[in-house]
Amino acid sequence: MANKKQIYVKNGQSHAQGPDAIESNGLVFFAALRGVDPATGRITSDDPEEQTRYAMDNLKAALEAAGCTIDDVVKVNIYMKHWDDRPAFNKVYREYFREETLPARAAVQILAVGGDDRSRFMIDVVAARP
Repeated sequence: MANKKQIYVKNGQSHAQGPDAIESNGLVFFAALRGVDPATGRITSDDPEEQTRYAMDNLKAALEAAGCTIDDVVKVNIYMKHWDDRPAFNKVYREYFREETLPARAAVQILAVGGDDRSRFMIDVVAARP
């Protein structure tokens, strides 16, 4: 059995159905994050830039709880409900990742995002422990 450690983040983004992340063999796998206000756990705006900023801030908090930083992220998966949100998402995304530490990335369009019908996307990431 793999050596696994469960990680929980104490904010409105937390996942009631299980841990927010799992660390195994030097990698940390994060559950999907949405653009929710961490104080309320709710979507506060339909604006894709605002939702992206909340999601990225939630990601930074989750990374910190796991002892990682944004520079430790090696893979990002993005699940978008509205493909036309890509320019807004990418604008904010590039504010968080430095050019020399950009992770590998995939983006797909989906029909719905779990948790809240106003969610425009979800992201999940893998980080390598420093």
